[in-house]
Amino acid sequence: MSRRDKARPSSSGKRSQKSNDILLRRWAGRKPVLAAGDDESYEEVPRPSQPKRLCHYLEVLYEKRGSNREEALASIIEVLTCRLENDYLEENFASFLYRGLNSLKIGSSKEKQLSLHVIGLLAIIICCEDKLSEVYRVLLPVLSESLKSGTTTSKMLNCLAIVGFFGSTNSEETEGAMQIIWKFIHPESVNDVNTKKHSPEVLVAAIYSWLFLLTSMEGWRLSHNSWNGAVCYFSNLLEHGDKLVRVAACEALVLIFETGSLDKFWKEAKDHGSYSHMQQSLRENVLKKLKCFYWDTRSENIPRSENITKKVCEVVNYFESFQCLGTSLTINGKDLKLSSWYQMIQLQFLKNFLNDGFKIHMKENEKLQHLFEFNPRRIKNLGPELYVSTTDKITVRFFLPEERNAETLTKENKKKERVWRNSLLEKARTQLMSKHRRMSEEMNCCDYD
Repeated sequence: MSRRDKARPSSSGKRSQKSNDILLRRWAGRKPVLAAGDDESYEEVPRPSQPKRLCHYLEVLYEKRGSNREEALASIIEVLTCRLENDYLEENFASFLYRGLNSLKIGSSKEKQLSLHVIGLLAIIICCEDKLSEVYRVLLPVLSESLKSGTTTSKMLNCLAIVGFFGSTNSEETEGAMQIIWKFIHPESVNDVNTKKHSPEVLVAAIYSWLFLLTSMEGWRLSHNSWNGAVCYFSNLLEHGDKLVRVAACEALVLIFETGSLDKFWKEAKDHGSYSHMQQSLRENVLKKLKCFYWDTRSENIPRSENITKKVCEVVNYFESFQCLGTSLTINGKDLKLSSWYQMIQLQFLKNFLNDGFKIHMKENEKLQHLFEFNPRRIKNLGPELYVSTTDKITVRFFLPEERNAETLTKENKKKERVWRNSLLEKARTQLMSKHRRMSEEMNCCDYD
């Protein structure tokens, strides 16, 4: 049979073949569902992508595109705010530090701010003293030059304070960081002819950064000649046009009083005789200015003024009684109580730097826990401990509920409460005696050669 005699396929056959091809292509990318009873009788479902880790963001910091580095730095800040990642940071410390410095030198304004925040977090989290000392040695010259160049930001000052606080190994290094900030705050103290007036926002950030470093210093360690003009300078700032600057000056004077070394901050100290006369003289001068400031803030009905008024009221109370009212904060169900002004400044500074991550760091960061003498795992109200001195290792701990308010109880209920609490004590005492008896029996059964 010739090719011409062969039957041609019908048009319906072509359409059928075309439909089959479409169906095959449509099902080509699908996973088959296996029959029930087979070992792999499930349809594979695509898994959601895993969140990127710090190692990925660290690799991006080596890229040339600045926008990519900005995103990576922002992501690193987000990660370290939520969790500490101590081990990874310790292992890759140098990479984080020097890539951050690279961004600080060549990056855009936004990239520089983000890199400063990352380096600050690095100083807060890293525990190795040698590595912290390296952060201090490397960063201080860079930030010192940046402050002189006139491109100062609040983040730069905050980072300098954080690195000086956690990275310095002695009081001389801490005062070195303080000197850099002080020359920026008060350039007249070093006869700087290129004096530039700072914006209120930057000036406030500089003052609190300086105060944060001062909180780590004991009064007797402070230099006698470095801070002589501080009291006069902050007293003059009490008449500044911006209220937040005046509040910062108030807190600076309080902290100087609290150091117990007023003579190291005041040139005219010798003119006032004894130390108590010196305190009294300055106290009267400060209170006179503060009371005028207090009534000015009370006359303004805006939320910002309410916070300022509260702070000024606390300062006035301190100078009247020389006692700090203190504050408290609940973290993980435990109370963090602060009773001195230097602790309140430390708390506020770190809260502003860490933002929402402050409570997380207080739960996990041992450095901050040690700083504030806070133990998030401390158990309250353990009750009395029954202890037998003759057998050192036999103790009984038990929970004794707090007593109810006696004023709300009847005479009969008071008696029931007393009997109930005594029964708990007797039960614990019986358990202790049973433990002691069992141990004595075991010791008597032993044969000692």
